[in-house]
Amino acid sequence: MPSFHGHIYVVTDQIPNWLNISKSQSQLRVISTKDIIDHRYLPTFNSHAIEANLHKIPHLKEFYLYFNDDYILGRAVSIKDFFVDRRCPVIYGDDRLTSNTNIALNIHKKAMLNTNFLLDNLVPSTNLNASDRHFLPHAPHPIRKSIAKEVWLSKFTNIHRAQSSHRFRDMNDVHPIYFISRYLIEQSNVCVEQRRMKSACRFDGEDFCNQVLKNNFTEAKQFFDELRRRSQMPKFLSINDRTSANYTNQGRIHKEFQRFLKERLLKKINEI
Repeated sequence: MPSFHGHIYVVTDQIPNWLNISKSQSQLRVISTKDIIDHRYLPTFNSHAIEANLHKIPHLKEFYLYFNDDYILGRAVSIKDFFVDRRCPVIYGDDRLTSNTNIALNIHKKAMLNTNFLLDNLVPSTNLNASDRHFLPHAPHPIRKSIAKEVWLSKFTNIHRAQSSHRFRDMNDVHPIYFISRYLIEQSNVCVEQRRMKSACRFDGEDFCNQVLKNNFTEAKQFFDELRRRSQMPKFLSINDRTSANYTNQGRIHKEFQRFLKERLLKKINEI
C-alpha cells in the first residue's frame, strides 16, 4: 500500500515463534489486549470487546484502517479506496439490509440490531434514512480515532464498560465497527462516503470479494480455481473459514488454501 504510512498493529495475545518483532525499526507492532482493555475484564475471547477498545492502541493515528485476520489484499490499493480527499472515510455496506427479517439471526446480526436500537434512540439525524442501514461486510474499515473516542468515552460509556466485560461474544453486544460506521454516517459532522460491495465472490473484475469456505471440498477447490483463472485478483479478498473440525476434508481445504496463497506470493515475488 504505497500511499499509506505508519505502523501495522496486530492485536493478539498469541505471538507465533516465527514472527520477528525485535527490530526497533519495524513497522509491525504487536499489541496485547492488556494494553487496551481494563485488566478486570481479561482474558477476553470476545472480538466485540476488543474492537470497542482499538482506539486505545498507543500512538494510533487519527485516520486508521481496521482489518480482520481473514483479509487479503489481492492487488495494489490506494488511499482513495478508503478515504476520499485523504480524510473522508469510505463506508462499505453489502447488498443486504439489516432490516431484512429473512436473514437468519446469529450473534453478528443480533449485535447489529442491538446497535440499531441505540442509534434509533439518538437525536434523529437528517443525514440518512435509518431504514437504509446495510450489513457491514467483511471489508477493510476506515475509522477516525476521534469519533471512536466520542462514541465510547463520551456518549456510551456504560455500553462500552458492559461490552468490555463480556469475555465471550454475547447476544447483548453491540457491533463496534458497525456502530462507529453508522454513527459516522448518521450523527457525526465529518464527511463520509458510502459504497456498496457484494456479499459473495461472483464476477471477474470485482474490486472487493467475500467468500465463505464451508464443509464442501469440491466447492472450495472450484472457488480457488476460479480465482486462478481471473484476469486479475480483487483488490480486497476476504476468505472466511467455517469448516468444521470434524469434517473429513477440512485438512484438504486448508492445504488447497495454503497452496493458493503460496502461488500468489511467488507470483508477486517474481513481479518485483
